[in-house]
Amino acid sequence: MNLEILDGEKLEMPDFEKAVSTPAFLAKKRLVIVENALGKNKGQKIQKEILEILAQAKLDDTILVFWEGNLDAGRAKKGKAKTPGKRGQNLFAYLAKEKFAQEFRLLDEAAIYQWAGAEIKKRGGQIASAALKLLTDLVGNDLWQLSGEIDKLIAFARGAEITPERISALVKIKLDEDTFRLTDALAAKNRKLALKLVNDRLKSGTPALELLGTIIWQFRNLLLVKSFMENNGAAYPASRLTYQLGLHPFVIKKTMGLAAAHQLAGLKQIYRRLLQIDYKIKTSQINPEVLFDLLIVKN
Repeated sequence: MNLEILDGEKLEMPDFEKAVSTPAFLAKKRLVIVENALGKNKGQKIQKEILEILAQAKLDDTILVFWEGNLDAGRAKKGKAKTPGKRGQNLFAYLAKEKFAQEFRLLDEAAIYQWAGAEIKKRGGQIASAALKLLTDLVGNDLWQLSGEIDKLIAFARGAEITPERISALVKIKLDEDTFRLTDALAAKNRKLALKLVNDRLKSGTPALELLGTIIWQFRNLLLVKSFMENNGAAYPASRLTYQLGLHPFVIKKTMGLAAAHQLAGLKQIYRRLLQIDYKIKTSQINPEVLFDLLIVKN
């Protein structure tokens, strides 16, 4: 009776006001959690209404938590927070200055590599740099999975050095068939299929930045393979290509077919657009779904 969770996307102000004004029942504190109020409500009206309620509310026995799964798309521009309720104030700036405001951003490739290396060493394992690069490429920034894979690899190694061969045999790859289908659809300018695949992934709950990161990662692999094939010939053996580029055999096998079907100049153009979308998602309030749609329509 002292815990209430509100869906920020469907948040109604009477419900919010009631939640923060209801006293704790037979307890010292009451916990109210509002999920995705910023990410799902980018307009200023609802933020202003929330701030007006907070300005009047007495939270002596209420712990109020605003939880956001992905603020990159809805992040407010940096600026000094003003008094709650005043015109022009936004909720993010107000919450960001609170004592317990904390952000947990996804690690980039370099940080993932360092984190995984440190974890393996701390847990008593040892791994060569090439194997560590393969491990982080396969798993990406899912640290929960990466932690489990590290424990599994160390257990199987039994004190020996973790090798790329062991990683290839034991680690679950982060890519699926839809990733390659989407990459192929973008490269082939199949707008209808690309739009469907993107919308399906977003509706299934895949965060926009995670989906974009996966697509960028695969296009980078595609460019590596295509460039290598053009410089060394398309008949270069896949096994040697795996060694030369340091990519997983599964990725090489799937990517070689895509590379042969598309032109290098077109792939570079799409890759540049993907990087532009990545920048816009992280620095603006534009809906990521709109940016994905524009990429596909203008492709």
